[in-house]
Order: sequence, then C-alpha cells, then structure tokens
Amino acid sequence: MRMWENVEVLLKEAGCDYGNVGQMIVYLRDIADFHTVKKMYDERFPETPKVFLLAPVCRPEWLIEMECIAIKATKNNYNKF
Repeated sequence: MRMWENVEVLLKEAGCDYGNVGQMIVYLRDIADFHTVKKMYDERFPETPKVFLLAPVCRPEWLIEMECIAIKATKNNYNKF
C-alpha cells in the first residue's frame, strides 16, 4: 500500500521504522472498506494497537489515512550547569 511506503519514509527520516510504532489510528472514508483494511493491517502489524475510525480524510481522492506514534530511545547530552 502506497500510504505505508510514505509513512515508512517519514519514519526513516526520524531514524525509526515500523518496529518503533506504538499505536496507529486509521481513518476510513467508507465503512464498507473496514473489513478489508482491518485484515490488511492485522496481517502486516499484528502486535501494534490500532483504532479504525469512519471519518472524512484529508483529500477527496483518498480512501484511507493513517497517523501513528513512534517511540525512539535517545540520549540527551545537554548539560544545564
């Protein structure tokens, strides 16, 4: 799915991948797509918590949209003193 590829690029820019994703919210334009989309997500991301919502998506030609939160361990070398 093209959307997954686009999100993967954004994750990579932050030094992350789908293994860093802690949760997903999936927006569907048409509820008739729910079972198909849920099956695809459950197969690709079986351990990632997901919420599916019926909602208007950003662009009229899009049928689905996704947002996710990724968590990355970092070391802060900032010293205030």
